[in-house]
Amino acid sequence: MVYIKKLDVKSFRGITSLQLEKLSSINILTGDNNSGKTSVLELLKSYDHPTNLKLWGAISRRSSSMSSYSYYEGFYDLFDVNSEDKTIEYIVEKEDEISQTSEENIRVKAKITEEDLPEEKYREIMGLIYDSAEHGQFHTVKKMKVQIVINGEKKSEGCVYEGQSRGVSNNKLLLSKPKGNIVYITAFSHTDADVYLTDILKYPDLYEEMLEILKDYDKDIISINYDNDSRYPGKGVYKILSKSYKEALPLNVYGDGMKKAILLMSAVLKAQNGILLLDEFETAIHTSAMDKTFRWILETCLRLNVQVFLTSHSKEAIDKVLKCSEKVRSHTVLYTLYKEEEKIVVRRLSGEKAVEVQDEMGLELR
Repeated sequence: MVYIKKLDVKSFRGITSLQLEKLSSINILTGDNNSGKTSVLELLKSYDHPTNLKLWGAISRRSSSMSSYSYYEGFYDLFDVNSEDKTIEYIVEKEDEISQTSEENIRVKAKITEEDLPEEKYREIMGLIYDSAEHGQFHTVKKMKVQIVINGEKKSEGCVYEGQSRGVSNNKLLLSKPKGNIVYITAFSHTDADVYLTDILKYPDLYEEMLEILKDYDKDIISINYDNDSRYPGKGVYKILSKSYKEALPLNVYGDGMKKAILLMSAVLKAQNGILLLDEFETAIHTSAMDKTFRWILETCLRLNVQVFLTSHSKEAIDKVLKCSEKVRSHTVLYTLYKEEEKIVVRRLSGEKAVEVQDEMGLELR
């Protein structure tokens, strides 16, 4: 397991200075809008394999394929829009499974130029069908050349063209492997009914515990099973069997609360011995179900050596996490982010101190 002890962000999106020190097993990030909470999770996701340009593209907040918001624009927005120097830089202090501490400095440098592309290459990049009748024509397009450096050593390079229809092209990646198991759940990942149930079904005890928690969402739930479609191998669906219905129903017909709870609980298993990133983790979870759901998720993370980073705007959700159990609270640290001019100021409170100042002094934690 890679345990992150400190994150020092030099430049990423709108962040030009941010330090999170003395990180714990469970880390809550809160604060005003645009203070950098989601950006922190995105950087931590990139740390899984920072030399892989396609991973950087995956966190570029691109809209759907139907949107006019292009891949190039999404990649461009990873950098500080107010700076001519297009650089992403952050430093991670980590501790490995044998308690050895080390630092890594990750720099992503981009240079924007223009390139005249022959018709054949232009159509290939844009995802268009090549028409030999157009042979000999050239198209001038913007080109972002990207270079990734780890601890001063160039590890990979590639480029992104304005208007291209797919991921990074011409990626030259030196041999490297992902650093660990890092799972990132956005605020709305549950709307696609994507879950990691294959992992949790391997653990009967945890599966039974999960079903007990899910009774807050459907009191008559009996089981969750994978129904494989023989016509399309590997394209089956998860179905929930409940006393409330005559037959098992696909997960996607259930409400967002059930889907979000199952996604979060199954993601814990997926992140075993790794890192779990939860953006606005309380989204779609009804307040009446928060206690049991959050307690199980966070206590199971501690059992399975999962370091957790979660963001929230909700005072009630933060309070539920801090008070769901003494064990969770003793392993929790709360960071409140404040944007002040060119830097982000961070207030750090232990779980115990956060509860104390909130209950006794009425301090606003968000």
